[in-house]
Amino acid sequence: MYDKDEMKASLQGLEYIATDVDDTLTINGMLTSEVIRAVEALRSAGLKIILVTGRSGGACTTLSQYLPVEMVIAENGGVIIKGHDIASVDLPADHSKRLQTCFDTVAINIPHMVKAQDNPFRLTDRSIDNRSLRQQDIEYIREIAGAYGLTTVVSSVQTHILSPDCSKGRTLKSIVHDKITVTVGDSANDESMFDPDLFPLSVGVANVRNYLPLIRHKPRWIMTQEQGYGFIELANLVK
Repeated sequence: MYDKDEMKASLQGLEYIATDVDDTLTINGMLTSEVIRAVEALRSAGLKIILVTGRSGGACTTLSQYLPVEMVIAENGGVIIKGHDIASVDLPADHSKRLQTCFDTVAINIPHMVKAQDNPFRLTDRSIDNRSLRQQDIEYIREIAGAYGLTTVVSSVQTHILSPDCSKGRTLKSIVHDKITVTVGDSANDESMFDPDLFPLSVGVANVRNYLPLIRHKPRWIMTQEQGYGFIELANLVK
């Protein structure tokens, strides 16, 4: 159990809340009305909300336009969406070709893998549905990606192949700079947002405990509730 008084004192002057989406904002895969109300209340209180997700740039244009958020960082830091504008971070000229060749190699070597449905809408990475993978598959994908100068991150729903230059934490930091920001996440691909050198104020919803053995940087505070309920718990502390 975290110390509520210590946490509230540490969050004084908060300007930004940067949060993952899947299993951090969502509840059983859905953006529920109570979560959306919590986001609206935070915005009404003067806080700026940034979504930081592994979902595709194409899918996140919808999130950016229909939710009361400042912007969306998609594809684990590879894409930035603000209003109707979408841009990818700077990557090597041959990145797209290497990425696709790597993804094709993975598909050949792991024929039972299921490509994520949103791959046609991705600009900087490729993604695989975790339900089709075993742990040894994820390790093999990381090995193949490394041979192409790429890396992998694993969320609660997908395994991503991406450039080592892409990072949720690095892209977010380039936007908020030294503004007082609390980051919120639930899984291994949120680790860079838990890095205390980048973000000393970080929160995990309770289901992050499933991933703590897999990550070096851990959230400063962990909520008592899981998924979007944990986000609402945080929102009630900072409003």
